[in-house]
Order: sequence, then structure tokens, then C-alpha cells
Amino acid sequence: MKEKKKHKGTDYIQKTLLVFFLLVFLFALCKILMIMKEYKEVEQTYEGVREDYTQESVEKEVPDIEFEKLIKVNDDIIGWIYIKDTDINYPILIGNDNNQYLYQSYEKEYLVAGSIFMDYRCSRDFDDLKTVIYGHNMHNGSMFGKLDKYTKDTYREQHPYVYIILSDGKTLKYKIKDTKQVSIESEIYDLPSGANQDKNKNKNRLYLSTCTEDSSDTERFIVECLFVEEIEYIKNEKQPLD
Repeated sequence: MKEKKKHKGTDYIQKTLLVFFLLVFLFALCKILMIMKEYKEVEQTYEGVREDYTQESVEKEVPDIEFEKLIKVNDDIIGWIYIKDTDINYPILIGNDNNQYLYQSYEKEYLVAGSIFMDYRCSRDFDDLKTVIYGHNMHNGSMFGKLDKYTKDTYREQHPYVYIILSDGKTLKYKIKDTKQVSIESEIYDLPSGANQDKNKNKNRLYLSTCTEDSSDTERFIVECLFVEEIEYIKNEKQPLD
């Protein structure tokens, strides 16, 4: 009799554990599917913006951007960041603070990857002594998820320039100088606001900032870029038909 009760107790424990592990598995599976869905949305969003608003140019180092149409979608779009032969090819936004576009797309809709955005204290024309641009370190490599490749000299030599395309037709060319991991209290982020910010016609430094690989709350990964030149391309006007 005691053996039968013991056997029943063992069966109950085994079934309970089986249900528990099944629920854990289903929960993990749901999380994985949700993450995959979110990453798919990110890919579709930014593939869409490139297809709809950019066109590769054989005459220029950078693509043509249809800013007039883009700004009608969102007038917080202030430019475009482009690194040739990489995945970094995105609109740049600026918000009322540095939280607005953390999880909001250029269309002002929720997106886990958010947007590439400029620190709200920086000047829209990139005329400050230093300009900071933020982007998430996404595990699928999107946004600023591949900036850590710049820790390797060979990659830096193959992709040495960052281009900032502005809506007025100017393109700012920067050369990547260095990478570093810094505290969130670093002087890099010490940016006076608005009219109090120092100006420099040489557009001296650009910092691309993202999370570290271990998603530290106290440190960030930085790519430091130095201004090279300002390029002004002549816009090709369509010829009228006869």
C-alpha cells in the first residue's frame, strides 16, 4: 500500500516538473518569436526608407536622398548617415530630448531599434566643436550593431569614412580616427545646450555612440571621427521633355 502511494507521489512530481519545463520552453519560444518579429520589423522599416527615399549615384560618393519627401513624413529628420559598403545607411533625427527616438522610428511609430538620432543639445547643421549621434547596438547588426568592427585596423582601412548628408545639398566627410569604451559621465557627453554651445566652422569631431557588447548601464562604445571636408554636389535637374 505504501509502495503504491509512493509511486503515485513520484508520478505527480514527474508530471508537475514536465508541465513546468514545458511552460518554460513555451515562454522562451514565445520570447524568441517576438524578438524575431521585432527584428523583422526593423529590417522592413529601414529597407523601406532606403527604397522609397534614396537612390545610388554613380557620380557621387553618397546616395541621393529625397529630403523633401522625408521631411514631410517627419520634420525631425535633419540628415542622413552613410558609410560605404556597410549597413550604416539611415536617416538622422533629433528629438526634444535623448529619449524620444530611443524606441521610435522615423515615422514616429514604436520600433524596438528606434532611430539613429543626434544629441538634442547639438546643432542641426553640425557646426559644433563636437557632435554626438546615437544608435542601438542591435544583435542582428542593424543600426550601430556593427560599429565594434572598427576595433580592427583592417576594417577601419576598408571603411575609413563616415558621410553626413544634409538636406541643403552639402555632404560632410569624416575620417574614423579611433574607437574607445567610455563612461556615460565622459566629457564626450558634456555638451552645452542650444545657443551656449561653442561653434567651429571646421566641424571638428563626430562621435558615434552605442551600447557596449555586454549592455553596460555605465559605459558606452564610441567611434571618434575627424572632419575632413565639406562637399557640395550640384543637383541634377531633370530636363523638360520636348
